[in-house]
Amino acid sequence: MSPLYPKLALALAITSLTGCFNGSGSSSDSNESPTPDSSENDEPSVVADSRYYALPYLQNPAPTEMTVTWFSDSDKPGTLAVNGIGEFASNPELADSLTYGASEIEYIHGDQNFSSIHSYATEGAAPAPNYKHSVRVTQLTPETSYQYSVDQPGADTFASEFKTAPMTGSREAVRFIAMSDMETEPESTQKTVRWTANALAVGGEKLGTDPDTYTRQYPVDQTEGYKANLGYAATRGPDFWVIAGDLVEKGGRQLDWDEFWRHSAGEWGTLASTTPIFPTLGNHENYWHPEAPGYNAQASMLSYDKWNTYWDLPTNYATDERYEKRYYRADYGPVTLISLDSSNGNDDDPSQDTNLMINGVESRVPDFNPGSEQWNWAIRELADAQAQGQIIFVQFHHTAFGTGVHSLPSGSAGIANGEDSQSGVPMRAYKELFERYGVTAVLSGHDELLEYVRINGVHYWDVGFAGDGLRGPGYPPTTTYVPFDQLPAEAQETHWSVHGDVPEMWNGNQLIDGGKHYGFLEVDVRPSGDYGYEVVMTPRYVFPITDGNGEPTGEFDHRQYNKVVRVVVER
Repeated sequence: MSPLYPKLALALAITSLTGCFNGSGSSSDSNESPTPDSSENDEPSVVADSRYYALPYLQNPAPTEMTVTWFSDSDKPGTLAVNGIGEFASNPELADSLTYGASEIEYIHGDQNFSSIHSYATEGAAPAPNYKHSVRVTQLTPETSYQYSVDQPGADTFASEFKTAPMTGSREAVRFIAMSDMETEPESTQKTVRWTANALAVGGEKLGTDPDTYTRQYPVDQTEGYKANLGYAATRGPDFWVIAGDLVEKGGRQLDWDEFWRHSAGEWGTLASTTPIFPTLGNHENYWHPEAPGYNAQASMLSYDKWNTYWDLPTNYATDERYEKRYYRADYGPVTLISLDSSNGNDDDPSQDTNLMINGVESRVPDFNPGSEQWNWAIRELADAQAQGQIIFVQFHHTAFGTGVHSLPSGSAGIANGEDSQSGVPMRAYKELFERYGVTAVLSGHDELLEYVRINGVHYWDVGFAGDGLRGPGYPPTTTYVPFDQLPAEAQETHWSVHGDVPEMWNGNQLIDGGKHYGFLEVDVRPSGDYGYEVVMTPRYVFPITDGNGEPTGEFDHRQYNKVVRVVVER
């Protein structure tokens, strides 16, 4: 079986690996024309009898180590080969938390399965059990690229490459991308989202919303938008990929995780096969259980079990094993990334809680407030990173200084009455810590928009425009109130958002430029002078090309927004 190199020929890799998901893949399945005498060849063709649920993807990069993980329906060991290093056999483990509820099985075989997820499954049955294969490769050389391949018996050989991290503190240039709120689910196919415009054209404020766009829909569905977004991100060659929560629509629903991997390490894209992911949990990663939909202890437990199965992340040495992988520190050359879990706060005080529906004790979700275990851990890690002269970034899901629906004060009165039960405002408790320890930027989501403010030298981004909602300020028409007045004075002075500051430009029915679109934040960290660094933060997006009637052509332009933030960090 011939290996495929997705970073070098992404289209070829995805085309050739389609069979690994649909049950017909083999080295002989390709788009190449057969040789004239192929029909006379007596040698039988090789047919894949195993399939990947997630193609090999990268985790927990270090200067001399890298984890390669994949999931398949086979309990037979696979072989990871790293050029110049050696071969390593996997030790398959049954992933007993990656199972399907009755409603998921019904969806697979129903007439609304427009994306054909698991369409090969036996009628009325769930897909075959899921086995985890994972190999931690050691004794590598820092900042070095390696080609690797995975041979899973019965499936096509998969090949890609990875690059090890620079030594911590080394003066190397680093590029990473940040996004959140892709909220993948198979229902995203043929499902568009509400797409509002600001009110300037009708004589209103830039953070207001034009009532004529309250029900307007985005021209492409979420699947195509997110797929195009990741395609653009791959061309930028990031060293790692930050996802600030809400990776999936329902954390306890296996179909939604399967959809995530179709985009990230599957038939639709392989960015995770070349680019390690550093994720953090959002509210959706604490949500839904097939027998108990919504927010509850069962949902939080099952969602975490799936999360824990998929990710290999640095330890935080928490006192509760279920706090592991919820908050952690990662160092990559001169960059330190502190990931916090903003899922739940003080259950007894709404002003200190980001989700009034989660009971932290019953769900074993850590508090983030001052004096908590997570808070004290964050102080230690921030202080250490600062002492080492690192360029510090922080990510958590619930944006602290925004203007969207989740930037309303925390409370149970309801959005129409100016309170939100999943508010990010309680995360403002960290503001002083971030300033004290010299954090460069904070990366969040939750409001599902692209927004920026600067407060006392710390740059706050909401990067929740990956592939689901394309919201604006407030939550019209439920309420026209925008909580801009609740931002600190400097945040009001420095505020920028796509909704308010990038007006749409039309030629008849055809959008020419501007407006809200799916994208990501690109962050470049470059040595500057003898000891300092320049940090450049560029929001990029995919612009759907439409015809004269406003209908999408299926093509996208790669563009960037007009808010490029440059910061010089002296060390």
